[in-house]
Amino acid sequence: MTDTQVDPECLNKMKDLVRNVSIDRFRRAAQNDSYILLETSKLKRDVYDHWMALILVSGKALRMTLKVHFNIKSSKKMASPIYGKTPEKLEVRQAKDFIKEFCNLSAGSIKKIFEDQSVDVGISLPLVIRGFDEVFFERQNKNSIIEDKFRIENGGVGVLCTNIVEVFNQSLLGDVDINIEEEEEEIDFL
Repeated sequence: MTDTQVDPECLNKMKDLVRNVSIDRFRRAAQNDSYILLETSKLKRDVYDHWMALILVSGKALRMTLKVHFNIKSSKKMASPIYGKTPEKLEVRQAKDFIKEFCNLSAGSIKKIFEDQSVDVGISLPLVIRGFDEVFFERQNKNSIIEDKFRIENGGVGVLCTNIVEVFNQSLLGDVDINIEEEEEEIDFL
């Protein structure tokens, strides 16, 4: 099977889309605009944290896999304002749900951006697995794939995000506009 030729500019555009949506949706999920996106080293590790949430955005044009690596202690700190409780009073389930909802918001926003421009994609449900399962994700070196890693953080508390975008058919993407529209939405955590 031959590797699909994809313009590097297209791959970088998709990488930027995921980054822009991720920081925007994390700030909304945490209800805190102080979170910033930080570059991380390009070194690849097998395991980034104890837990990993992942969600998939996929269609005929591309597949995006967003993975959020986190630990419960930090997740409780990030989620505590949402639930109106101190981090110590949050349940583990609530800490994981916060990260899953961030994944859902990010994937949903990406899907909307694509669908508004007639690019058909679907999204999976977010899934939380052990961070150690990262060793089972195969690394691929193709011209049609870009891998990215960044951290979303506020005051030393945050998550590490890894993203893999594989473009199957660049012509279906056309000239996709990756700008994020401002919209007001309510986020409910149960």
